[in-house]
Amino acid sequence: MNNKKNNFKVEELGKFTEKEIYEIPEALRRLIQNKDHIETIAQKIINNNTRHIYLIGAGTSYHAGFAISYMFNRITHIPTFCEFSMEFQYLIEPILDKNDCVIGISQSGRTKDTIESVRLAKQSRGCLTIAVTNNSESELAEACDYDIFLNCGEEKSVLATKTYINQLASLSILALETAINKKEITEDYYRMIWEELKMIPSKIEDSLSDLHKKIKDYSNYFKFAEFCFILGGGSDYATAMEASLKLKEGARIFGQAYSTAEFPHGPITLADSSAWILAIIPKEEDQRKKNLINLLKRIKERKATILGIYEIEDEKDIPDPIDFGIQVPNTIHDLQPIIMILAVQLLTLEIARIKNINSDTPKFLTKVSGI
Repeated sequence: MNNKKNNFKVEELGKFTEKEIYEIPEALRRLIQNKDHIETIAQKIINNNTRHIYLIGAGTSYHAGFAISYMFNRITHIPTFCEFSMEFQYLIEPILDKNDCVIGISQSGRTKDTIESVRLAKQSRGCLTIAVTNNSESELAEACDYDIFLNCGEEKSVLATKTYINQLASLSILALETAINKKEITEDYYRMIWEELKMIPSKIEDSLSDLHKKIKDYSNYFKFAEFCFILGGGSDYATAMEASLKLKEGARIFGQAYSTAEFPHGPITLADSSAWILAIIPKEEDQRKKNLINLLKRIKERKATILGIYEIEDEKDIPDPIDFGIQVPNTIHDLQPIIMILAVQLLTLEIARIKNINSDTPKFLTKVSGI
């Protein structure tokens, strides 16, 4: 017999969420084919003698901007900051300069605070404004000087999945094209990133079914979880923030994201036998990874359950503190946010199904915020 809730069969719960996750590879391919347009916009950033870049958005769109702000800073050497749209006029507008660039990110292109913020930047300060949206005819696109079209097709589920991935990818391309045109990176580095980006759709496509199957098996262990901590450092912290939001809105699990370095400053006291820890584990053998592994060892002493997400080739290096491991396709550091979040999207979908929750239409949420 099929379990039912509100006349839904279990396999029908989250059907649009699942469909849209499986559409990610093709949506990514379409975006990558739009490289020339993004390159043109990157040249505008350079021609503007841009002093600062401000990425603004709300919810998932904010997380995309935050994740790629690390890449912007590291390879373009243009100081780049990410801020919530609703705080922009209070925190950023007073210090704006005409040579600043403001990038508004919104899946729908109808997020009120984001639209008002880019208008303020353009009209009062003369800033260069760029929209990143899945609706090229939206109010946000019309308000900006230039727009980057995500080209994802319709996204019916309230949970942003393929649009989040394409936000990450489009901003990565913009950072990469800006960096090469500014001559801040070498041609070899540029080609390496591009070749890897072009392979990611196939990597996701080839691994998605097996990844989904393993996550279905694991999700049974977490159906009774009421809260979890999601940990990561650097751009993985942004992934942790997006994971926190997905678990809240899609599976009704209270998830709280923390930077690896910040978690020991108080929150670790709550990491006991009733806690679930989701760790975003980087591949690079750097201080970021060492700090996370050491933290997980401390947490495991307190009997918390730890689920780690890491790249396939990293499996041999995963320490004993991990109770469960989810392996995602290998990629390079700059593109890891695109890959890592897939596991969380699928995990949210399957936990929601076990709890008889329809992740397509979470309780109290609509596709576009009216605030």
